[in-house]
Amino acid sequence: MERRDYLIHQIQEMGAFLARLILRLKKEHQPAAQLKSVRVELEQELGQRLDDILFLEDQAFVAVLEEKLLSDDNMVQFASLLEQLGDVALDGETFFRQQIYYRKALVLLDFVEQKSQNYSMDRQQKMVDLRTKLNG
Repeated sequence: MERRDYLIHQIQEMGAFLARLILRLKKEHQPAAQLKSVRVELEQELGQRLDDILFLEDQAFVAVLEEKLLSDDNMVQFASLLEQLGDVALDGETFFRQQIYYRKALVLLDFVEQKSQNYSMDRQQKMVDLRTKLNG
């Protein structure tokens, strides 16, 4: 029972952390500063460099994040965060980097879609938006 309570607490903490990062991205108006601060905080929270995670093969990428994020809701939040990082990536980063953010966000959403028993119209719309951004 204590282990379950601890896990629920950890899931809630990660969800709150991701929500704070998303809000910070939306509030700040300096994309380069946003990107750097969010990347630093993510790396501290995940215990790995974001680049190391982003450049993993899709299955390994999902496995690492599934272990760290623990819940489907956190995975969807992380995908949203990656999409927002992609939206600001062209300011100081390459088009290739932007595409990586979008692609990995889509990989996460596809994973959640396959795993989840619940249909989500919002998740479907996010996936369509990401595909549109990827295909320009």
